[in-house]
Amino acid sequence: MRKALLAFVLCMLLGGAFALSSYGTSAPVANDTVDPSLSILSPTGGEAWYIGDTNEILWAASDTNLVNNSVNLWYSLSSGTDYIPIAEMTDNDGTQPWLMPSTQSYNARVKIQVSDSFGNSSELSSAGFSITYVPPAEPTGLMVDISNNVDAVINWQAVTHTIPPYNSDITPDGYIVLYNESPYEHDEHFFYFLTETNSLSYTHQRVARFRDQMFYRIVAYKDYDGRMAGVLAEAKGDSELKLSLAEIKNRLHRTDGGVK
Repeated sequence: MRKALLAFVLCMLLGGAFALSSYGTSAPVANDTVDPSLSILSPTGGEAWYIGDTNEILWAASDTNLVNNSVNLWYSLSSGTDYIPIAEMTDNDGTQPWLMPSTQSYNARVKIQVSDSFGNSSELSSAGFSITYVPPAEPTGLMVDISNNVDAVINWQAVTHTIPPYNSDITPDGYIVLYNESPYEHDEHFFYFLTETNSLSYTHQRVARFRDQMFYRIVAYKDYDGRMAGVLAEAKGDSELKLSLAEIKNRLHRTDGGVK
């Protein structure tokens, strides 16, 4: 009888203990291992941005678990060798105003990083673009006189402003005279250095005697940092060196950490 009573009491106590406890099952937890989608819309490479301007860096980033203030932006003036912060932990609103640095570069890049709440991140760098001073406008009024059937006398009008829409007063440091013997008059790879001058006229001697046609191009330049002087001195000092306009620009780029 006592054994039966003891068993009954134990059952009652255990039943009361279970009645005081409960459990439940949580919803499935998804572990996000996918990096956010990221693309750079501007700059995309090849742009010419000017010192003193403010340009918009544009991007598109998406992810189901993006968090606020999840975007970091940097820029490089050396093809990505070194990066400098533009904005850290900023909103993913797809745009960031950027005041151009005061240092020229023909190999600038922008890098963007975006992260989600699971620690996944994506990082992307733009292709190279240039940051330079606003250049002079293109010379106008180009005329070529071959009336003596021997020489080509080239004249043009003085450049006094920068390119539109800036139109600020500027005095070029000089003019580069280039020539082309082929009909590819708009291709910089086919326009070759002839001379550099501070005047508004140049005589290409005896060319009319030996050529049925010639194309000329005048480029006004402003040598803000002295690099152009070195390139032009090399071109003028070596009569065998045939530099195209594209190669002149290329050599300027090389003095700034590589070719864009």
